[in-house]
Amino acid sequence: MSLPASKRKRPAGALCLAALMAASAAAASAAEGGKLHALILTGITDLPYHNWRETAPHLRSKLEATGRFDVKVEEEVRGITARTLEHYHALVLHYNGPRWGVETERAVEEFIRSGRGMIAVHGVSYGTFYGQVFDNGWKRPPDGDKGWPAYAEMMGATWEVEKIGHGLRHAFPVKWVDREHPISRGLPETFLANDELYHRMDLSPNAHVLATAFSSVESKGTGKDEPIVWAVPFGKGRVVHITLGHDLTAMSQEGFIAAFTRGTEWAASGAVTLPASR
Repeated sequence: MSLPASKRKRPAGALCLAALMAASAAAASAAEGGKLHALILTGITDLPYHNWRETAPHLRSKLEATGRFDVKVEEEVRGITARTLEHYHALVLHYNGPRWGVETERAVEEFIRSGRGMIAVHGVSYGTFYGQVFDNGWKRPPDGDKGWPAYAEMMGATWEVEKIGHGLRHAFPVKWVDREHPISRGLPETFLANDELYHRMDLSPNAHVLATAFSSVESKGTGKDEPIVWAVPFGKGRVVHITLGHDLTAMSQEGFIAAFTRGTEWAASGAVTLPASR
């Protein structure tokens, strides 16, 4: 008895062709102003912070409130395949847990390389994807594991375990340093964040910084401007990285919401149609 089409395993070439066709269809739909389909990748974590059960629904609600997105949430990412992702325009990476396995990680890579996009929020800036292990703080693994090979390229940044950190949480202004990018165009020059201000990250040469914040010595920071929002190409696709978003309070700030929703639209379609003000 033959398996139904939905259960048959397609050869690698067919999967690549299907991914390219899906990317073309996704781009056409986005260009026509139709709904953009976003998938939030979240779930399992053993860490005592970053309560995804609260924040993932919040992110979903903010995207859906724009009227531009149809959003689904995946709480068990391990095991999803390229076929799972065919329908989507953008991924929202909101995760800090165990690795997903080679097939799933390659599916995410190819999703972006084919011309679609991803927005990465806060806690994705370090962890197991970089080959780091948590043992009363993030440390290098004893086995020398380097993590997900393509991850740093996708994120446009690395963060050595010796540098991971931030000053005291506080309210601080974030400045759009590129005001002509589609994500920031028309927005006020600055917005207020109430969050952790990540510092000492190492950005890739092709990472295009859109917004920065001054990390004051008084708040136990670096005394320097630190990158907060940046964009990076990956294959034919786009990734936006936002270091903000520690918890529900941080994600409820108007500036964060604007950066997140507009950043997701740009990652999905390469353009922003959302108004700069409500």
